[in-house]
Amino acid sequence: MLWDVFCRVIDNFGDLGVCWRLSADLAARGQRVRLWVDDASALAWMAPEVVWGTDGSGREAGVGHAGVTVHRWAD
Repeated sequence: MLWDVFCRVIDNFGDLGVCWRLSADLAARGQRVRLWVDDASALAWMAPEVVWGTDGSGREAGVGHAGVTVHRWAD
C-alpha cells in the first residue's frame, strides 16, 4: 500500500517530527510512504539520512528511511 502523509509545519517543527515518525513506522511495517512537507529544513537535524535528489518526474524528492520519500509541498 502507498500512503501519502501531508505535513504543514506550524511551529517548532513538532509537526514534522510526528509526521516523520509516523512515516518511518509505516515503512518499517512494509508500507510505502510519500511524506509531503512545506518546510523540510528541520529534517537536516531530525533525519540527516535524507538525501535530496529528484524523483522520476524531475521533481525534487528526498530519500532517507527505507520506504519513505520526502517531497516538497507548496500551496
